[in-house]
Amino acid sequence: MRDRDKPSPRRLQRAGITVVVILLAMIVLIFVGRNIWHAERLDQEEHTGVQERKGLN
Repeated sequence: MRDRDKPSPRRLQRAGITVVVILLAMIVLIFVGRNIWHAERLDQEEHTGVQERKGLN
């Protein structure tokens, strides 16, 4: 007899796929968001002519 507390292999597979899809979506959203932010920052620097400094150089 199968233990009722354990999920079926098919359900475990679907859960694993769901976790992977969510992680990939988060990675894509962060990458796209960072690129949009960077593009806006470059556009702002071109319009103002002032470049933001990085660090304590």
